[in-house]
Amino acid sequence: VAPLAGETVAVFSVDRLSYDETLGDWRTHDGIDIQAEAGTAVTAACAGTVTRVEEDGRMGATVTIDHGDGYVTTYASLQSDPAVLAGDEVAAGPVIGTVGNTSLTEAGLGAHLHFSVTRNGEAIDPVGYLDYSE
Repeated sequence: VAPLAGETVAVFSVDRLSYDETLGDWRTHDGIDIQAEAGTAVTAACAGTVTRVEEDGRMGATVTIDHGDGYVTTYASLQSDPAVLAGDEVAAGPVIGTVGNTSLTEAGLGAHLHFSVTRNGEAIDPVGYLDYSE
């Protein structure tokens, strides 16, 4: 399921550079950024095990979930103190945190969720795996 309803303000682009307004340079982007009001609930996209809950120096408050078969999702720029802990088992859909603006490298976007998916350690476009239906 989609972890958040909102406007996608930065798309996945690991094969070409995109301009980063916050840092004023060109770089790749390993996920999508979904804009929403600060405090909006962010949900787990798929069932799995929370492997990390951390304050990343670059991406802010971050939750990482392992879904098996090599799939891992990362939810960053959350408000501090996400609703899950490392080791928690989650289903698709429960709240794991709330939208914030804690990513230093994406602060110019305002409140948003940075959402990324990897398979066997390689970044893949999350859009193809999301269900935006109600």
